[in-house]
Amino acid sequence: MFLLIGLIAAILAWLFGWRLFLRSGLPSREILYADVGRSFPQSAPLTSRRYRLTGKPDYLVRIENGLVPVEVKSGRSPDSGRPYDGHLFQVAGYCLLVEDLYRVPVPYGLVRYEDRTLPVQYTPDLRARLLGIMDEIRVARQGVECHISHSQAGRCHSCGFRSVCGETLI
Repeated sequence: MFLLIGLIAAILAWLFGWRLFLRSGLPSREILYADVGRSFPQSAPLTSRRYRLTGKPDYLVRIENGLVPVEVKSGRSPDSGRPYDGHLFQVAGYCLLVEDLYRVPVPYGLVRYEDRTLPVQYTPDLRARLLGIMDEIRVARQGVECHISHSQAGRCHSCGFRSVCGETLI
């Protein structure tokens, strides 16, 4: 009797979890990698020695013609209908990692916001822009001082270096 109740409870829990996953807007294919809490075993970071890049996408999903990295964000999506630049390049970095490590096509990545999922087409242009940014970061790290863009005062508010930054806007 307890075995039967336990089995029914497990099936209901699985169905509930699957329903939530389908409502998330993520591809309902085979999940190869996950870095999202207790639901999945923790996965090791993806590391490319070739590009000197490491990252942990929230999901890596197999689709018919390759793999798709998925990054889940807790906030709402931008009104523009395209991911924030930081999120765009974060997903592009995951695409580069997957392309290098798994040697499979990565046609796009996804940014899952609270209210919708936005695709990031992994084009040769985006790849080139990402590699350029990575080169700029490496050059900046060699310098004594690194200046950052202060075009958004809201970013200063949550910055951990605000108390010691001489360029703060607030």
